[in-house]
Amino acid sequence: MRIFITGTTGFLGQQLSNSLIKKGHKIGTLARNIAKSDRAIASNTESMIQGEKHKGISYYFGDLTDYLNIQDVLTNFKPDVIVHLAAQTSVAYSFTHTTEIFNVNFLGVVNMAEAARRVLPKLKRFIFSGSVEEYGIQTKFPTKETAELMAASPYGVAKIAAEKHLKYLYQAYGFPAIIFRNANSYGRRYNHQFVIESMIYQMRQGKSPIKLGDPTPYRDFIFEPDLLSAYISAAESNNKKIIGESINIGTGKSLSIKQLGEKIRKITGYKGKIQWNSFPKRSLEIPKLEVDNTKAKKLLKWKPKFTLDQGLKITASYYTNN
Repeated sequence: MRIFITGTTGFLGQQLSNSLIKKGHKIGTLARNIAKSDRAIASNTESMIQGEKHKGISYYFGDLTDYLNIQDVLTNFKPDVIVHLAAQTSVAYSFTHTTEIFNVNFLGVVNMAEAARRVLPKLKRFIFSGSVEEYGIQTKFPTKETAELMAASPYGVAKIAAEKHLKYLYQAYGFPAIIFRNANSYGRRYNHQFVIESMIYQMRQGKSPIKLGDPTPYRDFIFEPDLLSAYISAAESNNKKIIGESINIGTGKSLSIKQLGEKIRKITGYKGKIQWNSFPKRSLEIPKLEVDNTKAKKLLKWKPKFTLDQGLKITASYYTNN
């Protein structure tokens, strides 16, 4: 199949592209046209465009906020499936950059979906990377897909808005949208700005105390290979029952950030102190996120293969003491 993936320079996108290429699919992707001097990723993108076309990837310069560009790209590549991963992913960042979040995480999805609806009448699946942040503050756990969505951040608002638009397109035009509500993911090798990677990175440095945020929230964590397998399953699935559905991708289990810190302390052998509440709490903190994955098991024949302890040990192996 021909599969178009946005966000291939991100956490999951590169691994997804590589995995699908190995399975014989042709991949198209969108790369932002930015100067080398602006960001390191620009040089990497240019090298990919020049050196990896033979591996089955077609690169297009473009931006999610430019509808006409997206329309031209999709007309040229003609994908059978679109996997929309691209987003501004930091919840904390969304509180101070709301307009950017809405432009990328909502309007970017609208642009991609509306262009696809118009120029790809035979599109089989449009898989959107949503988030459990859409649930906000809940009282029943593990949370099912039928729960009311109550965003507690601009990030969550944008994800809900994007999902609502995709559901509208499905109901009005039969657009083949599939929404994944992903749990908190981990397993990053090079980015230690997220909670698990931050803990591992700081503890590997050995300095005391390390600085962390609020220890009280509970979160459901999904390891990168398990998240990857869910997207591959959806991309290749011929089950029409997944079209128009919102599907939780999580483990159905949660633990507090403090409990997480103690697990990682044991794995890394860290002997120092943890300075909790080193950063301001978010304006509307979500006490607990834990999602039911029964629907994913039924419709995608998917379930996590890695326990949290296994995933943490593998992720910790990515970070050396240096």
